[in-house]
Amino acid sequence: MNMKTIVYTVIALFVAVTVCGCASAPKKMQEEVAGIKTRVETLETKVEGVEAKQAEAEKAAVEQTQSLEQMKGTNISIKSRAKGSERVREIQTCLKSAGYYTGNIDGVKGSMTKKAIKEFQKANGLEADGVVGKKTWEILSKYQGGGNQ
Repeated sequence: MNMKTIVYTVIALFVAVTVCGCASAPKKMQEEVAGIKTRVETLETKVEGVEAKQAEAEKAAVEQTQSLEQMKGTNISIKSRAKGSERVREIQTCLKSAGYYTGNIDGVKGSMTKKAIKEFQKANGLEADGVVGKKTWEILSKYQGGGNQ
């Protein structure tokens, strides 16, 4: 073999190896990209799960806080003659001062008291549920002491 043939053979082999290596590189890169995409999708799914659990926990915390506020006496819901009846008397007095209650100030949350609370709530743009909660009391308490406002 002459030198020229050897050089051409070496160059041909070099080109063949280079071309083969270059041809397999994109395929390998595509496989790596596909693997990365799969991992990203898995992580996104896990993040969505964590976010959903977090939203549920936040909702439960809000509900628990609201429940605790109701237990602290911000709502009346009993017909007891103890502390609850004093609160009902206070509410009845305010409702009477505001012109919504015409019954006796007896400390019993009966149908007349509930009706007056609902009418007061409707007139003041509140949810008419018949329960004196924080928002209702904020407005209603302005009528304490017989003051018409």
